[in-house]
Amino acid sequence: MGWLANKERKAEMEDVYEVLAGDHEEISAVLDELDKGPTAVTGACEDQLMLRKMMTEELIIEEAKHANAERLYLWPTVREHVPGGGPLADRAICQQLEIGELLARLAGLDVADLGFEVVLSRFIRVGREHFDFEERQVWPRLRAVLPPKIASELGRKILLSRKVAPVLPHPRARALAA
Repeated sequence: MGWLANKERKAEMEDVYEVLAGDHEEISAVLDELDKGPTAVTGACEDQLMLRKMMTEELIIEEAKHANAERLYLWPTVREHVPGGGPLADRAICQQLEIGELLARLAGLDVADLGFEVVLSRFIRVGREHFDFEERQVWPRLRAVLPPKIASELGRKILLSRKVAPVLPHPRARALAA
């Protein structure tokens, strides 16, 4: 058994918290890079702006997968197992809806537009607030009531949902097809 097989086996054993924390870390790393710039306003060259746009497009895809997995598996589990879980899930879903709206706006903006940076800054702030809410408010309450076996099963379901998640067309595909 090689390194990759061991990695896949370990991934299958991760619980919901480890899987989602991994998502949060990966998305946060991209947010940090985007937050640093450079931007059109700070004098980024065309290649830097293209990289910025590509990072944003990848972020849109990864955030959509993450939010979908939570919508399918995490929030129903929070509602079912956590006392007072309904309002927690509702608050998180509202945050995710706002994130989705911001990402949709970003997808329609040119990276050289000032509006792009305004929307991106808001997304970065709202995204970090959402991760903080999940990690500090939701996960501790869920850990207190969710048996480890169910947490592991939930992690496995989330990982599998990514493998079968529909591949979204590249945001520029529609413009190129027209």
